[in-house]
Amino acid sequence: MWQKLLTYSSFILLLASCQSTSTTTSTESYPQGKYRAAIQLQGNEVPFFIQFEGEGANLKAYILNSDERLETDVLIKEDSIIMDINVFDASLRAKYTDTILTGEWVKHYVKNYRAPFKAALINGQQRFKLEGNPAYNFTGKWETYFSLGSGEPRPAVGNFRQEGNHISGSFALASGDFRYLEGNVSDSTFYLSTFNGEEAKLFIGHLNDSGELIGKYLNGLTGNYSFTAKPNENFRLASKDRKVSTQTINFSFPDLQGNIVSLSDPQFMGKPLIVQIFGSWCPSCMDETKYLGQWYNDNKERIEIVALAFEKKDDFQYAKARVEKSKNRLNADYTFLIAGHEKDASKVFPTIDGPIYFPTTLYIDKNGLLRKVHSGFNGPSTGPLFEQWKADHQAIVEELVKE
Repeated sequence: MWQKLLTYSSFILLLASCQSTSTTTSTESYPQGKYRAAIQLQGNEVPFFIQFEGEGANLKAYILNSDERLETDVLIKEDSIIMDINVFDASLRAKYTDTILTGEWVKHYVKNYRAPFKAALINGQQRFKLEGNPAYNFTGKWETYFSLGSGEPRPAVGNFRQEGNHISGSFALASGDFRYLEGNVSDSTFYLSTFNGEEAKLFIGHLNDSGELIGKYLNGLTGNYSFTAKPNENFRLASKDRKVSTQTINFSFPDLQGNIVSLSDPQFMGKPLIVQIFGSWCPSCMDETKYLGQWYNDNKERIEIVALAFEKKDDFQYAKARVEKSKNRLNADYTFLIAGHEKDASKVFPTIDGPIYFPTTLYIDKNGLLRKVHSGFNGPSTGPLFEQWKADHQAIVEELVKE
């Protein structure tokens, strides 16, 4: 059933110069235009596009997934190129030769987390190299269940748009969405992928003779899961709002300058407060922060926001650097506190009912009482779900402000 995706015949190791942190640049040789890129994972390609613009020290590179254009920080040294990917502690590191990039994807906070990467200049090439015309149009809403290794299958809403053999959309779960998925259709099978530096994902779904979608989902170096789906325009996920089992919360954590900040501090008194449970490593947190940053600029006279950062390393200096990059890049002009390791979130909020997903948003009234908990986040790639979240968010804020 599964169509085997093309694999690399060989993989060239990076030159030692690619590991350099020198800021020396070369204006004689650098990529330009749109490249089809692919990371080699578990015997399959995870393809995406890279758009190169500018020259020499002004060279810019953008990761393209459907409607998303994700900026990277580019360093060129001789024939090597390093792209640090947006807010994440990850990079693409490659040797550049005659419109070909050959190298690896690296997640720097995980020991030995790297995978082969290759890219080439394209001219109208598809994301997936497929044969065969579409025999089915996957446009619409799909009732989906993911088997993620343990426990019962997890429900999700798939929402897709297909034109010809091009398909895009996303899956949304209770914990959040898989963000911007894009790909192609051949016969009755779709191939979807996404790459954002932190995550590389591949979805292959085949429609069987009974009208059921049988799928495979690959995530990173080792994640290998399955899913099933069927068309259902009326399918909805359960509410992400959690039961409030306590009326008050409190915490004290250092800000980015190392000063201890508490909920009882004057800056949080007399206004409603949003507490964002956040991680700089979390793509859905990036999406929420991008929205809240602009929203806060328009509403800061009425409400405060404080983000509690739970990071991948229990190291203040490391966490500070990662959070500062997120705060600055996403234009989030509200308070960020370093709250600990990723695994510490449930310890900080033991009375919140159920698991804490990243991000989780707490709404606190002017009297310091916890009024609402919204766990998980469905971002812009989910379309109507994102619009509903924005409406619900604004409604609870207006209620708290008027009290």
